[in-house]
Amino acid sequence: MNIGLGYSCQACSLQAGQEAANLASHLLQQPELILAFCNHHLNPHDVYLGIRAVLGEQVPIIGGSAIGIIGNDFALTDGPAVVVAALRSEQLRCHYASSKALFKDPRLTGMALGNQLAKVADPGCLVLLYDSIKHPASKQTPAVLNPSNLLLQGLAESQLTVPTVMGAGLLGDYQFQSCWQFTGFEVSQQQALGLLLTGPLQSHTTVLHGCRPVSDTEYTISSIHGQFLYALNNLPAVQVIDQALGNTEWRQSAPVRNLCLGRRLSEPGSEQPQYINRLISGLLPEQDGLILFEDDYQPGDKVLLMQRQSATSTDRAQGQIKALLTDIQQNGQTPLFALYINCAGRAEQGQLDEQAETREIQRQLTAAGIPLLGLYTGVEIAPIMGQPRGLDWSGVLTIICRAH
Repeated sequence: MNIGLGYSCQACSLQAGQEAANLASHLLQQPELILAFCNHHLNPHDVYLGIRAVLGEQVPIIGGSAIGIIGNDFALTDGPAVVVAALRSEQLRCHYASSKALFKDPRLTGMALGNQLAKVADPGCLVLLYDSIKHPASKQTPAVLNPSNLLLQGLAESQLTVPTVMGAGLLGDYQFQSCWQFTGFEVSQQQALGLLLTGPLQSHTTVLHGCRPVSDTEYTISSIHGQFLYALNNLPAVQVIDQALGNTEWRQSAPVRNLCLGRRLSEPGSEQPQYINRLISGLLPEQDGLILFEDDYQPGDKVLLMQRQSATSTDRAQGQIKALLTDIQQNGQTPLFALYINCAGRAEQGQLDEQAETREIQRQLTAAGIPLLGLYTGVEIAPIMGQPRGLDWSGVLTIICRAH
């Protein structure tokens, strides 16, 4: 697979789309597929028109909103930014589908996407992109999100069988306002997209966790409704966290910057424990309950209080990326390109340690000659313990290889 990558920081949305597309097409002419992402500083409709002005009307454009964009030699999280990746391959093929039913029923949307792609032969890897925001936040009410778990459940119930599913819940800004999707030949909202890569390929994924447990203490969810968590261990959830930390300072930010809740999927003491983390979007008006980023926790679930530990996560990332590249080399496979999905909260100003993880990925992939396309998003989707799962406060690095 050949790839051309271009980006732009132009303030004019039309010019930004044109500049990024020109750079990408200079490196790769006549692409079969375009991946494009832009942040909230730019108008997505004008970005789309700018890309079309350069690359024509025939090639599909897949992508949408992102908090920030990443390449081998750039990571843009402040100010206008758009990235365009042009792809073409003699052996691999890209197939895509989209569904507009996300707002009404995420589960049926997942089934519709899977069934649309089920007839494609030799599926290798599915990249799933969807609109994280169902109802944008206002001054009076928090945002309501489209749940990744129901979307993934519907996909699993479809007729599609694919070895690897990864992807992102797209997010446009930190205020949880509406975001947009490029769905081939339209600019839309409330969409879910499936990009299926087929042919002689193999994907390798590693999950870079950005949080570790504050302690080994597990708390039982005793009262929860959707994304609103009211009680842990039969006590108000906010009070439980106050007592665990010995302070109330964590309450001052929305979303909460340094804490989240995690559900452990592997046994304590394992070499690399896996967690399903959930960001705390804010506190309920009564200041006793929590607003979680997703709604997949249930009464009786055991959760841990998780804290950001960026310096140690960067050290772990160095070893994980090296191991991933070593595994690819030992299998005699040829890396084609890498897709890096990172939590938008880790891109905020002042998070220098967390951004060091991105720089380490850039360093190792550039040294290995692997093109990198990355974005900062709301939810990261990765295969963990045999099935795709939606994550928060994590980085998901996938390297697509040609299998010999």
